[in-house]
Amino acid sequence: RSLEKEHDKVFRFTITTNGVLLNDETIEYINREMSNVVLSLDGRQPVNDRMRPTVNGKGSYEVIVPKFQKLVAARGGKDYYMRGTFTHANPDFTKDLFHMADDLGFTELSMEPVVCAPDDPAALTPEDIAIVKEQYEILAKDMLRREKEGHPITFYHYMLDLTGGPCVYKRIS
Repeated sequence: RSLEKEHDKVFRFTITTNGVLLNDETIEYINREMSNVVLSLDGRQPVNDRMRPTVNGKGSYEVIVPKFQKLVAARGGKDYYMRGTFTHANPDFTKDLFHMADDLGFTELSMEPVVCAPDDPAALTPEDIAIVKEQYEILAKDMLRREKEGHPITFYHYMLDLTGGPCVYKRIS
């Protein structure tokens, strides 16, 4: 922050966390210093725990979800998003998104496909791709419903600014 003053700049910091080491002190620091927070949660407890065990091999869901909820509440529900990964084990990823929104109260969501070697057990198969395509349709329809009902969610892959055109870097170049 001293460099900001020295150079008349404003730095915006982002942090990504799996939540395991969050506590009151780190939550306060993050909410004071970070412009944006990315919280890693893969969705439903069995899905998350399979992909994100703690060091002792147990699932992390019960440890991290209350911490994430506390952090988001302290931010006023702004400038964060839940970031998950869908794999061969959960190509029905809308169930995970809807769990995060409906059961846990998170409204800023991102769910991305796994990136791994094709022979990895988590890799999406050609059969999974058909399911994933259906899931994007289900999600789009559900988001329209939520918007009409007055309680929208944000899904970062669907964020489009139809009035501002391409991002500033594309406009400049």
